[in-house]
Order: sequence, then structure tokens, then C-alpha cells
Amino acid sequence: MRLTPALSLVLALAAASAPAAFASEPRFGPALVPEAPVPPEPAPFTLELRDGRRFRVIEAVRRDGQVVFQTAAGRTFSVAEDQVVEPALEQLPAEILELADGRRLPVRSLARQGGSVYLETMGGATFFVPEDRVLWPPLARIPRLDGGADAEPAAGAAADAGLEAPFEPSPRPDPRPRGDRAQMAAPLPDRWSIAYPPDPRFPAGRAKDPYNQNRLKGDLPIAGQDLFLVLTGILDAPTEVRRAPVFTGVSTSRPDTDEFFGRGEQLFTTPRAFVSAELFKGQTAFKPKTWALKATLAANVNVLATRERNQVYTDVREDETRVRADLALEEAFAEVKLADLSPRYDAVSLRVGIQPFVTDARGFLFNDFNLGARLFGNLGANRWSFNLAAFDLLEKETNSELNTFEKRKQQVYVASLFRQDTFVKGFTLQASLHHSREAADTHYDKNGFLVRPARIARVEERAVRSTYFGLTGDGHFGRLNLTSALYHVRGTDENDLITGEEHEIRGWFAAAEASIDKDWARFKVSALWASGDGDPNDTRSEGFDVIYDLSNFAGGLFSYWTRTGVALTQTAVTLKPPGSLIPSLRSNKFEGQASFVNPGLQLLGVGVDVELKPELKLVTALNLLRFDDVDVLRLLLFQDRVRQSIGLDGGAGVIWRPLLNENVVVTAGVTGFLPGGGFRDIYRSSCAAGICGAPSKPLFAGFALVRLFY
Repeated sequence: MRLTPALSLVLALAAASAPAAFASEPRFGPALVPEAPVPPEPAPFTLELRDGRRFRVIEAVRRDGQVVFQTAAGRTFSVAEDQVVEPALEQLPAEILELADGRRLPVRSLARQGGSVYLETMGGATFFVPEDRVLWPPLARIPRLDGGADAEPAAGAAADAGLEAPFEPSPRPDPRPRGDRAQMAAPLPDRWSIAYPPDPRFPAGRAKDPYNQNRLKGDLPIAGQDLFLVLTGILDAPTEVRRAPVFTGVSTSRPDTDEFFGRGEQLFTTPRAFVSAELFKGQTAFKPKTWALKATLAANVNVLATRERNQVYTDVREDETRVRADLALEEAFAEVKLADLSPRYDAVSLRVGIQPFVTDARGFLFNDFNLGARLFGNLGANRWSFNLAAFDLLEKETNSELNTFEKRKQQVYVASLFRQDTFVKGFTLQASLHHSREAADTHYDKNGFLVRPARIARVEERAVRSTYFGLTGDGHFGRLNLTSALYHVRGTDENDLITGEEHEIRGWFAAAEASIDKDWARFKVSALWASGDGDPNDTRSEGFDVIYDLSNFAGGLFSYWTRTGVALTQTAVTLKPPGSLIPSLRSNKFEGQASFVNPGLQLLGVGVDVELKPELKLVTALNLLRFDDVDVLRLLLFQDRVRQSIGLDGGAGVIWRPLLNENVVVTAGVTGFLPGGGFRDIYRSSCAAGICGAPSKPLFAGFALVRLFY
């Protein structure tokens, strides 16, 4: 058991006296009065956990990183200390000392010497009591200070006192010989020398154990006490079979086909390997890193097989399949702590280079690895966190979406402030400000398609300035889990893609997802609104668009609408890019420019996540989708009739972690989309021939992702 500094100092002074002094005249505190009246039972109190659960508790003890507690109903549980929200950990004892006279004393620390047990109470008072009066804990668990042998507890003492044995979860025998137990209080050279217990799932030896401490994984310092090296390898192997609406292009390999819309079945796979190395100085827990250097190299093979020409190449003589391999530097940054701001490890740090950045918990607005400088830190014992960042964006490789060394001529500036435990404990509120400056330029992607400016309406270079004001929240109110986001964008588009005039940007975005946990299931309800432009011919753009999003909302990758890109046929833009919820009419997610003249989106969704087993999770989602305003679609497609209904989107799949960690993760599922009236209006030919005017087919995607991490 850990001794407090005060008790350790007192015991050291006392040990300098004759051992008999402890039995006759105590040097540091009085002896407990023998046979004192039994105190009344402690009053029950409430113990609250981070997941929102609350227990009525009659006793709680901190032990070996756990909080062990007994409920008013007499049941015993244990949870990790970091899961306890209330009461504060320092208010809980490290042990309950039970005496033969029936007293039960919450204590901070215990030690044995000269036949007595010395204790410090929760109030800071120090006492001693003879060993033969102690019923609990077992004397063998109390560290000795004199190196003597363990004394056997009085036989039948607990029974004679007529007391129930104290509660203890999953008691385990001490495997060490009794002579070695006297070394329980012997100091270790450092905390890295604390050995992990063997894992029975790896009987062949620790070499294959993913929990085995290793200097190359940052578990142990490579030099001194605080210099660490972390080598990480990740292999992602996603594969997807899907059907998406496509056009036949200017040429077809099927000359007897006159239908405008072609065969949309596709096979897509993109295995990716990431190898990263990070060298940093720090204690790895609580304290921020003093400095760090990190680099990540990414290799990608990108394969897309389609059934129509003009889908992957501009030249119709090229094949219908594309295979590419790319190598990229995905991360490369240096980080340094500039100053400590408080004794509670509040600090401010600076990171410069290619680095990850996510604006909000669900990746609605800006979620990317890119080149920039970021000043970040925390205040108020980590209650407050802040970011000040400036990014000079790099171009992305068209097919792999990995970084290149070419500048994109777009700058993004970010300021954000987080506050934990806002309104209630467990809910984090964030305010943010983003400013994006996109220069007017011309850019062709790696497949030869013009993506800046977009090949739609007026093909002229555009400069876009947009500022986003955001307020987001993530956490829980008791049992209710809640994620919310509200963004307003203002700015100017100097050469709007519809009218060619300068437009004033005014767009809105709101989203919320609420869920409740019931045993092993989580029931979710989602709602989202992205404003659409009601009049594309005026001088105000009222649609909402993002910077770089990667949304994990309303099903995320288990939603067809989110995971699959949908081209707006008859034009050179997408209705929506992959990984995004917003129908922004961009030419390309990363290489195209933001477009605030778009139809917007309305979404209502439900979902259930089910923990089938500790290592197996089932995810389901069902969403109803509508355009917010369809005037821009009618104008671009030269159609009088485009209804608002997009359709019904859904999916189901599993996440399997066979080792109960992130070393091996298998994700697989099926998503589907039933077109609504507006979607059918867009993707149905209007010609009068008998083979034209075929209705839109149901769309689907089946996918599997194997992720290996080490």
C-alpha cells in the first residue's frame, strides 16, 4: 500500500528510537482506545461514473488503481479510478481497517513495525494499534518497516467478534513465498520496472504478446527516464463493391446502348500502409511532452474497375480500369512545449509541419492531415483547451487522397476554445472560428480532368473567402449522450460559378445526435440541416459548404450516402463527394473549390449499436434524406421538375476486435439506398425512345476493411 509523505517521515523518525518505545510510549500519536464503542454505520452516498451511471453506496475503497464499492443492495463492484466522477478520489480511503472491537476505520495508509500497525486516517491523524486487534486487511498485505517475519492473525478473531468479512472483489492468492512478502515496500528503481502480469491468451511467450513492454513501442525509455521512441505500423485494406449512378460518356464500348445513364457497378480497393516514427521527451502521462519529432510515410495502391468509359480517364481509348501506386509523406512535424502555465501541468506548446487536425468531434468542417503551425495548450487543470492554427494547404493526389509537395493556393486559419464539464460534468463545449482563403487558379487532376475551376455553367477562375463561426458540444447529460454542432458561414465568392458575379456567402449548418444506453445496446436519433440556395441567379449564395470534412454521423461509414461519392451526371461535378454528407456540387472533394450555391440537405436518422460480445459490435443506421432547396439543380440540369426527396439510406455491419484492442480490427457491412422522387428526377433520362426513361435502380455498397496496427 502506498504511504503518504507525512506518514513515511513520521515512521522514519520513530524507527530511530528503541523498538520497545512503540509499545510503551508512542512517539507520533496515541494508541487507539481498546474496546471503544462500535461507531454507527456510515451514511450512504452517491457514486457517479463517467458513463452516467449513479450508485447508492455504503462503502468505497481505492485499491490498486480501482475503486471497489458496495451498494446499498449489498452488491460489490469495482471500476477503474479514472471512471469515477463523484466523489473526488482524494475523498475515498485507500483501505478500510477493521478491528476486533467492531470498529471500521477509513485510512489513507498503513504500515507495520514492532508488533503494531500504524495508520493515518482520512482526516490526517496518526495512531497505532496492536497487530492482534486487526481483523482486516490481512497483515501480510500491510508493508513492514522493520524487516521482521509476518505474524499469523489470531485464529477465529473475526468469528469471535461476530463480524462479516469485509468485501473484496475477485480475491487472488499471493504467489510469492512468505519470506519475500517482507519486501512489499521495497522501492523500485523507476515506474517502468513494474512488470505486467502474463496474459493467458499468449501461452507461447511474451514475444507475441501485444501488451508486452517494448522500447520500440514507447513503453520504456530508450535513454534516461523520459526519452521515448515509438515506431508504428498500420496496414489498411479496404475493399468495396458498389453501384452508383454514372453516365455513358461521349463514347461507349456498347454501341447498341443509347441510354444516357450507364452501368454503375464498380469494384474499388485501396490497400494502404503507414509507417511512422516518433521521438519525444516527456513522462508519457499527465505532463505534456517537452518536445517531439514525428514522421509518417504512406504507401497506397489504388484500384478502380468500372463498366463504362470516361469514368477514370478523359481519353475514351483508355481502359475502364485504373491501377495506381503512390508514396507520400503524410506526417512530418516538430513539437515543443513553450511554457508551463500552472502546477497542474497546464502548458502551451507549438507544433509545426504536416500534422493532423480535426475541428469537432464528428469531423463536420475540417478534418485533415496538412501543412501548418499550431499553438495549443490547456488551462484550469485541463478544464480549458485552446488552439490557434494556420495551414497552407497541400494538394492531394487525386486517387489516393494523400499529400503531395505541391501547394494548393489555399490558406486556413483556425481559433478554437474548449471547456470540459460545461453545464454538467461530462459535457464539453467548443467555440471555433475558421477563415479560408482560396485563390483563383486553374488545376487539372492526375486523371486529366479540369477541377479548378469547375466545368459547370461559367468556367472561370474563382477566388473564395469564407469565415465560419461554430459552436459544438459533445458528451452526456446523465444517461443521455449528446453531440451537437451549429455553424454559420459568411464571406464572398468573387466570381460565382452560376452568374459570374461577386456573391455574398450566407450559409447555415446544424446537427445533433442523441443516444441512450440500455444494457448492451445504444439507441440513437440524428438530425441534420445544411442550408440550400433558394435563388442561384441572385447575388447571395445561401448554401452551406465545408473546408475538408470526413463525417462520422448518422451511421458514418455504415451509410451509403456518407461513404459513397455520387456524380451529378450531365455536369462535371459531384452531387456529393465520398466521406461527406453535404451535396456541395464540387468538382472534387480535395482539389475542387467550395461551392455555396448548392441544394443543401435535410436528414432524419435512427440507429442502434449492439455489443454482441466484448470483441464484436453490430452497427445499424437508417436515414431519410431531402434536399433543402432544388432551384440550383433545376437550373443546372435544365429540368422543370426536380423534387426535394432524395431517398431512404441505410446500412448495417460489424466491428470485430478479436484481441480486444486496436491491433486487429475487421469492419464489414452492407449499405443500401432507395431513391426518392428528387433523386429519380435527376437520374432518369427524359428522351421519348422506348429504351430511354428507365427508372433509377436501387444503389448499394458492400465493403470490408481489415486494419492491422502495431
